[in-house]
Amino acid sequence: MKVEVLDKGMFSLIVDSGRVGRQRDGFCESGPMDSQAYHWANFLAFNLDGTPCIEAIGEMELQVDQDCVIAVTGREPSLLINGESTEVYQTYAVEAGSHIRFGSKLLGSKTYLAICGNWQVPKVVGSACTVVREKLGGLDGKGSALVKGDCFKISANTKPKEKPELRVLSQQYREDYGFVESIRVVPGYQYSSFSRVAVRAFETSTYTVSTSIDRMGFRLTGESVASDMVRMRSEAIHLGAIQVPGDGQPIVMMCDRQTLGGYPKLGCVSPCDISRLAQAVPGEKVNFTFQNEEEARADWLLMTSRRRRLEGEIL
Repeated sequence: MKVEVLDKGMFSLIVDSGRVGRQRDGFCESGPMDSQAYHWANFLAFNLDGTPCIEAIGEMELQVDQDCVIAVTGREPSLLINGESTEVYQTYAVEAGSHIRFGSKLLGSKTYLAICGNWQVPKVVGSACTVVREKLGGLDGKGSALVKGDCFKISANTKPKEKPELRVLSQQYREDYGFVESIRVVPGYQYSSFSRVAVRAFETSTYTVSTSIDRMGFRLTGESVASDMVRMRSEAIHLGAIQVPGDGQPIVMMCDRQTLGGYPKLGCVSPCDISRLAQAVPGEKVNFTFQNEEEARADWLLMTSRRRRLEGEIL
């Protein structure tokens, strides 16, 4: 099956689970910004974990030349098939020649489109994930975002049954992308270099998501926090690490972060909350609260066990 890009939207990339374990070789981990939405898109489209899909900002439009099965997820996602509004967060059978238009009702947030089958797209360093900054991945293998006229193929398992099995993720089980609840943070290596006043200021203040956000990092504006460290050696940076540069304005490191960094870190955003933060748009307000590593581990195990149980119920 051929898939053709008719409208690229604002910014659209092919992503998969990323280059896990390759930071030691100098490659950023990459992967989907919202791993929860990415996972559910592939699950609902009958794909295996790690299958590529499209991460889009803005409304994107594609055309397929064969019958296929798709799913669209994300923050406030929308889906139109040949101009008709269609349900999201569920399996949907699309006929050959159809136009698929999807995006988010909230400008700046990410939407994910999964199409059932084996994506015939180039892999670089074991992943099809596109990293524009490092010129890796993409259809040209050089990190280019999708543009109008781009085409790629998907083979195997793309033709649905006459009445394809329906998988639906009900509204009550979808990610809550609001910020009423604080973002949880696990203290980092340099936590003790921040004074009690600085830590308290960070935890009790409200921060605004700035316009300086991308797949590399989210810069926040608000109460300044400072470390007493004058210098430090560069060290590996984990997803969600909260670096504090000299101006005291926190930066949360995201999927396309550099492999090493030399700023002190207050801590790391819990893996349970990083997808929620990744869907924030400029101007939104967020708060943070600290938790210890055992609490974070328990939250993660509970979240993953609930997801597996839910998958079993849907099946």
